[in-house]
Amino acid sequence: MIHIFLGTKAQLIKMAPIMKLLADRGIEYNFIHSGQHQETISDIISDFQIKAPDFYIANGPDIKSKAQVPKWLYLCLTRTGKRSPCWAGRTRRNQDVVLVHGDTLSTLVGALAAKRMGFQCAHIESGLRSFNVLHPFPEELIRLATFRLASALFCPDASAVDNVSLLGKKVINTHGNTMLDATRLAVKAARRSDLPAFGIVSVHRYENIFNAARFYWIVEKIIEISVKHRILLIMHPPTEKRLRDTGLYSKLEVEPNIELKKRLGYFDFSGLLASAKFLVTDGGSNQEESSYLGLPCLVLRKATERTEGVGQNVVISNYDSQTIARFFNNLSVHRRESVFEKEAPSEIIVKHLTQFY
Repeated sequence: MIHIFLGTKAQLIKMAPIMKLLADRGIEYNFIHSGQHQETISDIISDFQIKAPDFYIANGPDIKSKAQVPKWLYLCLTRTGKRSPCWAGRTRRNQDVVLVHGDTLSTLVGALAAKRMGFQCAHIESGLRSFNVLHPFPEELIRLATFRLASALFCPDASAVDNVSLLGKKVINTHGNTMLDATRLAVKAARRSDLPAFGIVSVHRYENIFNAARFYWIVEKIIEISVKHRILLIMHPPTEKRLRDTGLYSKLEVEPNIELKKRLGYFDFSGLLASAKFLVTDGGSNQEESSYLGLPCLVLRKATERTEGVGQNVVISNYDSQTIARFFNNLSVHRRESVFEKEAPSEIIVKHLTQFY
C-alpha cells in the first residue's frame, strides 16, 4: 500500500500529479493529511481532480503562528502510532511505503511515523541543500533528518543526487521536480490574465515576516519597485496579519501602483504567473514555477536549496539593494523560454513504486 503523508498547500500541489497519475491508473493509495494547512486544499483537490484526504491527523484552523506549532506537533506525534486509524489497518510493514515531500514539519512527522510503523519511507524532492542550517531554518535541518529516515530518495537533479549519494540509500534521479508536472497542468488549464502589465510579489516565509527590521525593509523595497512597475502583492494569511499588526498594511494600500490581492487558488495564480512581467518571492516553489515559465524571478533570501533557474532567469537577492536594482534594470535579460517539453518526473516516481501496488 502507498500512503501519502503531507500537510501544506505547496506539498499538495507538488504531490497532486503523482496522486492524479495513481488514480488514473487505478492504483489505490491512502491520503493522510497532517492538518498543517487546510483552508485552501479543497480548491487544489478540485483543480487537479484528486480525492480528498482519507484521514486528518489534526482538524482545525491552519497553523499560522509559532504558538500553534507545539500543540499541532503533539497531536501529530500521538495520532500516528501503530493503532492509529490513519494507516487504514495496514500491517504488512515491508510492503507499505509512506511518501513524504519536501522540507516542512509535516515532512518530518510523516517520516518519523513511517519509522515507528516499520514502513518504508520515500522522500520526494530529496537531496536539496542550502548548506546553511540557518537559511532556511528549520527547513535545512528537516531535510537532513528526513534523508536519514527515508529508505528511498527521489532527487530532482544530478546535484541533489550527489548530496545524498554517500548515505547508502536508494537514490533515484527524477530529472526534474514534480512541480514541473503541476505547473504544466495548471498553465494549460488556467485562464491568462488580461490585466495591464504587472509584476507579482509573494512574501510569506517566517524569516522575512517575523524579523521586524527585515520586514520593514522588504515593504520599503516593494514601494520603491512600484514607482516604475505595477505590482500585485499576494496576501498570504500570515503576511496580511503581520502587515496589519505592524501598521504597514495601510502604508501599502494607499500606494497607487500596488494592488493588495487575496491569495489565489493554484490554477488562478498560475494564470497570473504566465502573464506577469516578473516575480519577486521568497518561496522555493515559486522559484521553480518561474524557472519552468522562463519568468524573471527575484528571490528574497540569502540562499536557496534549489538550482532551478539560478544564473538564468532567477536572481538570489541576498537582501542587497544593488542586486535588486540590477535585476530590475535587466528584466529582459532574465527572460527565458519555457521548458514544458521535459519528461514528467511523476511518471518516473510512480514507475519506481511498483513494488507497493
